[in-house]
Amino acid sequence: MMAGEVVMKTHILSLIVVTTFLHYLAFANHYHFIVKEASFERLCKSKEILTVNGKFPGPTLYAHKGSTLIVDVYNKGKYNLTIHWHGVKQPRNPWSDGPEYITQCPIQPGSKFRQTIVLSDEEGTIWWHAHSAWARATVHGAIVVYPKPGTSYPFPKPQAEIPIILAEWWKDSVVEVLKEFTASGGQPRNSDAFMINGQPGDFYPCSKHGTFKLEVKSGKTYLLRILNAAMNEILLFAIAKHKLTVVGTDGSYTKPLTRDYIAISPGQTLDCLLKANQEPNFYYMAARAYTNGNNVQFDNTTTTAIVKYEGNYLISSPLSLPYLPSYANTPAAVNFSGSLRSLASKHHPISVPLKVKTRLVSTVSINLLPCPINGTNVTTCQGPNGTRLSASMNNISFVTPTYNILEAYYYHIKGVFWTKFPSFPPYVFNYTSDVLPLELELPEFGTQVKVLEYNTTVELVLQGTNLVTGLDHPMHLHGYNFYVVGWGFGNFDEKQDPQNYNLVDPPRRNTVAIPRNGWIAIRFRADNPGVWIMHCHIERHLTWGMQTVFIVKNGHRPKERIFSPPQDMPPC
Repeated sequence: MMAGEVVMKTHILSLIVVTTFLHYLAFANHYHFIVKEASFERLCKSKEILTVNGKFPGPTLYAHKGSTLIVDVYNKGKYNLTIHWHGVKQPRNPWSDGPEYITQCPIQPGSKFRQTIVLSDEEGTIWWHAHSAWARATVHGAIVVYPKPGTSYPFPKPQAEIPIILAEWWKDSVVEVLKEFTASGGQPRNSDAFMINGQPGDFYPCSKHGTFKLEVKSGKTYLLRILNAAMNEILLFAIAKHKLTVVGTDGSYTKPLTRDYIAISPGQTLDCLLKANQEPNFYYMAARAYTNGNNVQFDNTTTTAIVKYEGNYLISSPLSLPYLPSYANTPAAVNFSGSLRSLASKHHPISVPLKVKTRLVSTVSINLLPCPINGTNVTTCQGPNGTRLSASMNNISFVTPTYNILEAYYYHIKGVFWTKFPSFPPYVFNYTSDVLPLELELPEFGTQVKVLEYNTTVELVLQGTNLVTGLDHPMHLHGYNFYVVGWGFGNFDEKQDPQNYNLVDPPRRNTVAIPRNGWIAIRFRADNPGVWIMHCHIERHLTWGMQTVFIVKNGHRPKERIFSPPQDMPPC
């Protein structure tokens, strides 16, 4: 093929890609996000927080399965910002995915970026949030994806649908909390409250008047669209004297699972049916932390809201709290998540890769760094024994570049990232032993990515370790949903454990919690070309470097290629 023919073929492919993208835009719903500071009072104290359109939580977006949204994001705040559409696979459109310096440079104060949210097979509840620094503490909201017109839910239509957004609140500026945390080298300051729909609830000072109330009618069923926007804590959630029936997770339907309580990790969503089948009264809904690490600080408070039945009746006093497992009850949290199954029905089929071409194993660890030397004196650090805390995947603590990886990849710019993220742990040891050599606690640093061939089938085993301390790690993969085919405690056994995989109806997630000193096995088909980050959704772990990036190469056909970048990409 002559050089001119190559140029002409490339030009034709680009025109096809652009034309396809313009087709999406022609049928898009349009939203405007004005990101700005606004004053809110919680816990007897007012402070300025970053908001979208002056709301906290931010506005809920509504769409139908397979539709496209256009969101104009105007940054009228004081700091750089990006917005991520969590759970949206964005087929061929990584340009609008949102993680700072991964798929875009930040939207600078006074600037605007038009983001295109391309929905495909998501159906149920997903969400959006800031993906820069710790801005997502207050910049977040739900996305409700309804079935396509002419189709229906795989369960009876509920009386009403209510987003239930769980979050954390600090009395002081989150910017200052982050600065203090990163300077100290230790753990971040605990939040001062958890919240349900922006309100702490009855058990916090100056809060009872604002407690969120959900009014229900006896005999009716309600769909609670629950999402965990908390920064650092897995949460347990329940409603007094009522059961919850899970019917969806992370934008996919599940077989109905009825429980007295749910466990939900940061980044996850759960669609739950609530039947108003109790005596008319007021009933607490409540959430509190689940955590089980050694010497790990956490917010041990409880947030509440109220389910309020319609009608005239005497209200019981005091209201009773629902049963919630203890803070460190690992079996309770893990067994709930491990009981979820995909619906896998005729109208909502799944496609689990049965043959795997690409096998990957990655450790996820908390690490330690020596405290930096300042002249002749050692700076005091607040990690264990005067060290600095860090985190890693396969012993690499990710270094965020100052130019975004997607553009560097697309335009062949060298020196931004390297493609040497290991397919297997560089050190093989008893990952979950109670006693481990101290030299294993020191990670390497780098902007290392893993390149995947288009359409390859991937199995990724995420192995927790007991370095420094074992913890649960909710890992989120951008650009994909994946199937959780297996999980367990201890070290993954590559011969025995796959024999127990669920390849029939495994849950389909975008965020999954690796149990403390355990492992998770996930599978997906790499059919979405682009640059996609995978990271722990506990914000302190992300800040410490628990992340990596997958680059999925283009396929050979026009519809297997990344769309061309929009003209208004924020500059670095």
